[in-house]
Amino acid sequence: MTETTKQNFSILLITLLIAGTIFLFVSFIKPSFNTTKELSLKIKETKESIKLLQEYKLKSESLIQIYLDLGDQVDDINLALPDDAQTAQILATLDMISKNTGISLSTLTFREITKDEQDQLEIKIKFSSSYENFKKWIEEIEKELRIIDFTKSNIQAMNLSKSKTSNILEYDITLVTYFLSYGD
Repeated sequence: MTETTKQNFSILLITLLIAGTIFLFVSFIKPSFNTTKELSLKIKETKESIKLLQEYKLKSESLIQIYLDLGDQVDDINLALPDDAQTAQILATLDMISKNTGISLSTLTFREITKDEQDQLEIKIKFSSSYENFKKWIEEIEKELRIIDFTKSNIQAMNLSKSKTSNILEYDITLVTYFLSYGD
């Protein structure tokens, strides 16, 4: 072999090796490198999502603990604004207040209404009593934890006969209490 043939053969061999290296790079190494980049980005996004979910978990656990710590206050809120009318509870409360103040209720009616998108229980009460007992009755109603509003009152003197009047008055009272309704 001549020197030129040897050089040509060397150049051909180097060229084939370079072409083979480029082929290997383009066919195998570069796609693997790109896949590695994509997977690294997905791993980073997943780690960020996991971190965010852990923060949400910690926040929800802290809110649950705060709610549990407020147990008595939550019970008071549920008593003040229950999730249904609880007519029986109101009846028992009014009965207890009336007995404690010496008032005998003559008429008591309940009606559930919705006003301004707020569920309400309207209570109409009629009774006869002295003004002092009525005042005590009102004070006891005001002390009640459940929200109760006086919306209407009509007070009239009770006539025993045409010539005699009494210190007993007739009361016609309308009360309203509120409750939450979540829609059926």
